[in-house]
Amino acid sequence: MTDFFRELEDDIREERIYILWHKYGNYLIGLALAIVIGTAGYTLWKYLKHNSQLKAQVSFSGAVDLMKQGKKDEALKAFQSLAQEGGGYGKIAQLYEAALLPNPEELYKKISKENARDPALGNLPKVLMASRALDNSEALDSLESLTSPNNAWAPLSLELLAFNDLKKGDPVKAAQQYIKILKEPYTTSNEQFRAGLMLSQIDVPPYLLEEEVSKEGKQ
Repeated sequence: MTDFFRELEDDIREERIYILWHKYGNYLIGLALAIVIGTAGYTLWKYLKHNSQLKAQVSFSGAVDLMKQGKKDEALKAFQSLAQEGGGYGKIAQLYEAALLPNPEELYKKISKENARDPALGNLPKVLMASRALDNSEALDSLESLTSPNNAWAPLSLELLAFNDLKKGDPVKAAQQYIKILKEPYTTSNEQFRAGLMLSQIDVPPYLLEEEVSKEGKQ
């Protein structure tokens, strides 16, 4: 009978983890637009410096409005047209275009290659692609290089990898990923909240916490 209740408790805990994920990590599954919007300010500040971009700004705003109205096909054409013009808005338009495509792999690879000298923008497609292909080992493997300390995309990359570990039935490795997120300097308050919440639903082995305390004591 004890084993039965233990199994029942494990099942409830596992179900709770997935409920929490879908409640608080929803934007990771559809991460593309969320990150694009968050990156827009950075991209515009860096690339848009002259009034000559006014026309592109109007076109971009129009495309976004179409998307908000649910006119996906029209918005896609508008973003594609703007992307061909290049410039800062063209770069953002490419990301929106990829987010609207059913199979954006090739476009994401193109964006990453074209922006290889800009780590923030060049690595973003890897995160976006992985968020849309959690069952794709190649896409997830590409995140490993982004998990190094002080990488701007480390928290999101670790969060995606942690959820994949949970899916594979490896809560210990997932817990390690969540602990790393909490220690990342680039982690936002929302990311910290989600990581802490997910971590609270995992049976974290005592030795993991002891290792972290030991590391903190040596610093």
